[in-house]
Amino acid sequence: MIKQEINYIAERKNKFLKMALIYAAIIIVIYTAGILIVKTRSSYYTLGAALFVMPLAQNIVRFMSFNRFKDPSVEFGAVLEAMKGSYHLFHSAIIPDNTVTVLFEHVIITSRSIYFLTYDENIILKHKSWLQNRLAAKGITLKDIYFIHITHMSSIKNAALKIEKDACYRSEMIDQHTKIIEAMIM
Repeated sequence: MIKQEINYIAERKNKFLKMALIYAAIIIVIYTAGILIVKTRSSYYTLGAALFVMPLAQNIVRFMSFNRFKDPSVEFGAVLEAMKGSYHLFHSAIIPDNTVTVLFEHVIITSRSIYFLTYDENIILKHKSWLQNRLAAKGITLKDIYFIHITHMSSIKNAALKIEKDACYRSEMIDQHTKIIEAMIM
């Protein structure tokens, strides 16, 4: 089951950009209407326009936070989506922490394991330990966490075969692990 679509980041960027533009337009319309009607800047119209500054800033910050990431390869995503078995698939899983925000292009959860797939090997080298510690604190054993570096189509197919073997089992653990991952990603 696909929990997060392949174009998740692009959709979120578009949504936050549209919302920021809408709030900017609202501010401009209310402020301009106040100047035209009252003939001064110091009016309740200015105060009303100022109320929309916080939602504008919030959507700009959200857009900027998603803007530095890009969606994973559609071809690689299609290979993972074609797998058989019982699994939950997150494309573009952005996992924030106090000091760093990490993008895993694909996260696959089965009843037995959690697989983190990335195109950048440095992400695994730098952030594997804090992610393992974070998941261990939530009750997931380290032997159930796998990090896979994807470089080309044959590596994604090999990973898909390994995950398919693990996905043939179904238990309530898949839902518990999915809730944990859903709580971690943004």
